[in-house]
Amino acid sequence: MDATIIIGAGAAGLMAARRLSAAGQAVILLEARASAGGRIFTLSRGGDLSVVAEGGAEFIHGELPISLRLAREAGVTLQPVDSQMVQMRQGKEPDSDQREAGDWGRLMERMADPGKDRPFADFLAETFPGERYRNLRDAAGRTAEGYDLADLQRVSTHSLYREWSGESEDEEEYRLAGGYRELTGYLADVCRKQGCRFHFSTIVTEVIWRRGRVEVRTAGGAVFSGRRLVTTASLGVLKSGGIRFTPDLTRQQEAIGRLGFGSVIKVLLEFKKPFWRDRKTKGRTLFILSDEPVPTWWTQTADDCPLITGWIAGQALRDFRECSREGRRQACFDSLAHLFKRDPSWLRQELVHSVLFDWEHAPYIRGGYSFETVGGEADRAILADPVEDTLFFAGEALYDGPVPGTVEAAFSSGNSVAARISG
Repeated sequence: MDATIIIGAGAAGLMAARRLSAAGQAVILLEARASAGGRIFTLSRGGDLSVVAEGGAEFIHGELPISLRLAREAGVTLQPVDSQMVQMRQGKEPDSDQREAGDWGRLMERMADPGKDRPFADFLAETFPGERYRNLRDAAGRTAEGYDLADLQRVSTHSLYREWSGESEDEEEYRLAGGYRELTGYLADVCRKQGCRFHFSTIVTEVIWRRGRVEVRTAGGAVFSGRRLVTTASLGVLKSGGIRFTPDLTRQQEAIGRLGFGSVIKVLLEFKKPFWRDRKTKGRTLFILSDEPVPTWWTQTADDCPLITGWIAGQALRDFRECSREGRRQACFDSLAHLFKRDPSWLRQELVHSVLFDWEHAPYIRGGYSFETVGGEADRAILADPVEDTLFFAGEALYDGPVPGTVEAAFSSGNSVAARISG
């Protein structure tokens, strides 16, 4: 059979399947989970929560062409996110400090140096040493860990500069009415109409290959054969060795091992009422960045929505994981109590529902999203190079562009590999 087999029905896999099937190729998608989406996981109203919420990807960060085009095609309403950003330290908003603002400007200037790249931790220690720059180092490190899910000892300083310098405070962000599942659901429907065959709850364990032929074996004993394979499984799964290739792909596996992949925990808390309304400007999404055990929180845009989201990465995540289940709940209550001047016991009484997503422990994901390590361009190039025109890799970790670690990056990578296959 001359089918193209795709492992993974996340954003990259669906996009690749759509393009290949539109070109008239037979496509088989194998997905370990029970539904499409990958790191997109929209919770329906009336399930664990009384509102639609995102356990995974949530925002479209800017005017991203593929994501916005798909939203238009699918007829999905884009909801602008008018952000209200608040920085807090020790439960208080710090006074405006012109020196710190100037320090951040100097940080960006030094990061722009095109000389030898180095890990961000080394850059900060060598370029901004001593007590004078302690706050700057802490702020920059928290940003890299919290926003980029980066390991400071490995992440490329040059990559952070490219990303941070490309951001604009005036850039529009969006949520999708009904959630990100509206895009993945739309893509899956298009793929089916174009003849793609989906197999869910199908866990791939081994790929046996030779030039022009692949045999994909699964945990359930099923075997799928085709002309070529596109692997869009997350970098976390590939790093774990969950899929075995025979013959071995030593060079590719070494590259996979060197690429960066961060972890994140996302906490969704629904209360009886939005007790943060007095801090939130009407019609805006309140974002709080802090030094609390759960450092980052944001609300929904609607003023009457009782859902607040916590985001934990970096050192805060490592500390959080050391806690018992009850200790984790207490860390959430203590953080919110400190930030909003509420009593933790009152917050416990007001809580209606809670959902926690630890993406590193999701068995078919094993992490959040990628970050670029020093030398990561070469490793991405190794994976982007097809193996004997038979084995292809795609996914957000292989994306080379201005919006790394996003759904747009996954869409783009899947589209690119399909274009390469279909010509």
